[in-house]
Amino acid sequence: MKKFLSIVPVFLFSLLGFSQGIVFEQGTWKEVLVKAQQADKPIFVELYTSYSDSCKQMAEQIFSVEAVGKVYNGNFICYQIDAEKGEGIEFAKLYEVKSYPTYLFFNTNGAIFCKASKAMSAKNLIGVSDQALAIMYDSKSMDVMEKEYAVKKDDPAFLKWYIWKRSNIGLSNAFLFDKYLKLIPEEERTSATVVNLYKEDGKFLRVNSLAFKNLQKYSSKFDQTLGAVNLLIFTCVRNTIGDAAESKDEKLLDTAMSVYDQLPQEGLPMQKDELFMMYYNDTEETGKYLKHTAHFCNKYLMKISNDTIEQRNKANVAMFDQMVKSGVFSSIKDAGILAKLKDQSAHSESIKISNELNSLSNDIFESSSDKKLLKNALKWSERSLELSPDNVQLMETYANLLYKLGLKKEAIAKEEDALKKLPKVDANRYRMEGVLVKMKAGEKTW
Repeated sequence: MKKFLSIVPVFLFSLLGFSQGIVFEQGTWKEVLVKAQQADKPIFVELYTSYSDSCKQMAEQIFSVEAVGKVYNGNFICYQIDAEKGEGIEFAKLYEVKSYPTYLFFNTNGAIFCKASKAMSAKNLIGVSDQALAIMYDSKSMDVMEKEYAVKKDDPAFLKWYIWKRSNIGLSNAFLFDKYLKLIPEEERTSATVVNLYKEDGKFLRVNSLAFKNLQKYSSKFDQTLGAVNLLIFTCVRNTIGDAAESKDEKLLDTAMSVYDQLPQEGLPMQKDELFMMYYNDTEETGKYLKHTAHFCNKYLMKISNDTIEQRNKANVAMFDQMVKSGVFSSIKDAGILAKLKDQSAHSESIKISNELNSLSNDIFESSSDKKLLKNALKWSERSLELSPDNVQLMETYANLLYKLGLKKEAIAKEEDALKKLPKVDANRYRMEGVLVKMKAGEKTW
């Protein structure tokens, strides 16, 4: 099974090369440290992977923005490390990096003092740099704070700042958050300080924590001060499902799903089946994963009408036009490039849904021999091609499904059609030609 990616609306535009963005140093980590010491500048490190769409998004859309480059080049020695290769593998282990991209900030001695992660806007990435610089100049080191915590762990005033310090280097404070809530009076559990704690550490919470129960209890108040409480509750649910999968604890899964069922479904980032798919993909329970995949595709993806998709495409175009008016693309002087970007936005929803249908259809092809399930997947594949008819990868999935269902002649014809659409020089050509040879020889392609 492939790593499961949930459907979350994404609006992608490639702006690489149109402005002077972040300039990343070349060479080894030791060489970068030497340069930082010579320049007397802290170091900004992006830890990335080749498979992460969020990493690609940052590289193509954010790091190339001139305002971002000005801030980061002026204040930091900037460096990128591939977490899948060389020293990057140990780097990720050493600093407990679990998601990509992750941003690490080091002083000139190579000591980490700030950590952040995920794709974000240019404005927010600049905000991260401001936060990192503020932390760097903070008078107390983490070592000092840890020594004080041993003495003052029951002092809520100290605990608040200790939590803040830990948050700034990306450490989870879930157990400390609970401890802080226990130390303060009930009437203070919706205070501005607690709201800030939810903003900083809400992404780490689980449904079996006091902080989560407090969030549920005072959800109406927090809606006014914190906002988007249901999305934060959803994050807690997803975190808990991740924990449940790691320990293969279906009781914990049930607990998390019961919380999900209490949420209003409109506007949530994932459907219920997607959460089950995430769990069973992680626990490698193929049968259950495929069962929920079928239900998700048939009851959700296949029910999204052409009218709905077109409305979302038009909304994306409107968003693009607004971005143009606001000057986001002011550095792009070529009208042809802007027209191409606008055209991409006009089909972005169609492409997103077709790619998801294709990915899940391919999961069925690779993991199941059940004829009924394969026929289902063939329908999803057909729908993906309705939305993106010239996509070669989608055509190949359709050909593979036909072949596995015993429709050899039709499969070969579709694979040949797909090959005709490929450029003469293409990385996929050799592999696809090999698949075609296997089809003609009656050999397995899975």
